[in-house]
Amino acid sequence: MEIDERTYRNTIGLFATGVTVVSAAAGGTIHGMTANSVTSVSLNPLLLLICVDRRANMAGAITEAGRFAVSILRDDQEPVSRRFAGQRGPSVTPAFVPLGSTQRLEDCMAALACVTEQVIDGGDHIILLARVEALWASEEAGDPLLYFAGQYRRIAPML
Repeated sequence: MEIDERTYRNTIGLFATGVTVVSAAAGGTIHGMTANSVTSVSLNPLLLLICVDRRANMAGAITEAGRFAVSILRDDQEPVSRRFAGQRGPSVTPAFVPLGSTQRLEDCMAALACVTEQVIDGGDHIILLARVEALWASEEAGDPLLYFAGQYRRIAPML
């Protein structure tokens, strides 16, 4: 059975994910991108992975930096996600603050600072396996921003 890229993308898009901004400092600038390919891998040691399109500017920035932050977005931060996805929308000026040896978004729900352990070939993406070196969570977390079937979504209580 041959599966085309669009059918695969539409099918895997039915798996709801959280929305994050991955950031890394390289060349004196903080670079960022919206990402939903973020996965907890291990509790001992603390490891997570992210996937980055190898053609994206972020792939070079994150490999040069050797570290990155993952900022988890709240449901009211869709404009932030769109900005880091390169989409037009309301003007957003993100602020970054230190977390571990990297920088996280100042106004996010939670964040993890990570140090790259391995860069793995993942076809048209690179897979970064990273050790978590620091965590931060807002005292008033709120609800997460979600992505499902090609659209931003919010959590609704089950009836």
